[in-house]
Formats: sequence, C-alpha cells, structure tokens
Amino acid sequence: MTDKVNGGVHAGEFLTGNMNFFSFATVVPVGQTNVDTPVIDLGTYQTYETLGVWTPVTVTDAFGNANTYSTLDSYLDAFYQQLNLNNLIATFAFRANPVAISVKTFPTSVNGNAVNPASSPIFAQMGYQNGTGGTSFGSAYTSGPVYIVNMATERTLLWTAGSTIGNYPGTPANNTNDNGYNILSNNLQYGGLDQAIAYDMQDSQVIGGSQSFSGAATNFYTVSNTVAPFVTVWDASGMTANGVNVMASQNFFLAGSLLS
Repeated sequence: MTDKVNGGVHAGEFLTGNMNFFSFATVVPVGQTNVDTPVIDLGTYQTYETLGVWTPVTVTDAFGNANTYSTLDSYLDAFYQQLNLNNLIATFAFRANPVAISVKTFPTSVNGNAVNPASSPIFAQMGYQNGTGGTSFGSAYTSGPVYIVNMATERTLLWTAGSTIGNYPGTPANNTNDNGYNILSNNLQYGGLDQAIAYDMQDSQVIGGSQSFSGAATNFYTVSNTVAPFVTVWDASGMTANGVNVMASQNFFLAGSLLS
C-alpha cells in the first residue's frame, strides 16, 4: 500500500528535510502579478506611442485570476510589483536558491485593532526585525499595505535574517560570508537586500523617498519620454522617517532535531 503524503512528483524530485524558512515584511509593493512584459514590448505599444490610446491588457496572476489593466498606470503598478518580487528573489537566490515562494498582503487590522506599520507590536510578536534589530517600519509609515513574502531554501545556514537575530545557535552574527550571509546586509558591500533598487507604484507612490527616474527614455523600465518609474531602495536599517521599508524573520527546520 502506498500513502500519498504530498502532491504529484516526478522521479528524483524530493527535499532533504533540512530547510530554512525566511519571511519578509515590507511596504515595498510586491506581488505575483505575472505582469513581466515591459510596456514598450507590448504589441499595442505603437498605438499608445502614436495616438496616446491605451489598449487594455489582461494577464492571469499566480492565483489564477485574470486581471485586466485598463490604464497604463494600473499596468505599470502590476509590472513594478512583479519586478520588486523578482529583484528580491534574485537577491535571495544569489546565495541560496529558493524552492518555495509565496506572497500575501498583511491585514490592515487584527481583531478590530488597526495595524500601524510604524508602531504596531504585532511585527515584533511575529519575529520580524530590521537589520539593526528594530521591530517596526519607518515612522512615516502609519498606514498602507504591508506585504509578506515567504521563501524556503534547502541551503541551510547560509543566511541570517538580521545583524543580531536569526543565527544558528553558537554562530556569531556578522555581515560577511564567514559564518553566514546576511539577507538584510548592505547591497553594495555584501550583496544583500539593503540599498538595492526598489520600484514604487506609478499612480500613487507608497514608499517614502521615492523619486521619478530621470534616466534615458531607452531604459528598460521607462515608457517613451513621458512615463518614468518612481524608484527608491530597499531600506533595512534606515534612521529617517521614511527609512526601514523591509524587515525579516527566519526559522530553521533541520531533520531529526528541534531548535528553539
């Protein structure tokens, strides 16, 4: 008799059981929208460029929902959500290839209590911390959506979730590869997420400090000479009101052991 404990798999597809689970809480808009075609590569782009008429585009997202983007801005919002997720995954995969990824939006209230990203204790209760050990977002983020991105990897002990947390017992915290690789470390120095580019919503900016990109119109993410993305950076340890737009938590699940 064979007991089916998981979904369908093919020969040779299995997990080792030694897993690291990472969770990111962020106000940077991220989503599995599946909108990954730049506007300039759409078949209807020439019509928009010539006549200024936007042709609605329908894309099925990761949940099987067919979403129709009836305006340019709504399409770009979905494009930047997917692009931010792709960039986060790319940063993560640089060191530890993910085997599972999910994205969801955190509720704006829990048991009737509004969730204030700048001061709510719920993020500390859930184990989220920024790169300096803080447990809330920048003080300017008093409302708005918080996105939760969960990732799992079999490459255990290669990442830490923060400079003072999430380390394997007995392993000192640092931002180098000596005893782990910090996902929230400085992007320029250590290849982590902090200070990597992040894209804001096109029609209503939600990330503090975002600015319109003024690069050449031929840039991959610009549209003609009239539409440019609003950009800023992933900030894991900022000290300003608009700082800290991402936090992380980490769990270890090792086969045959239970870690506190």
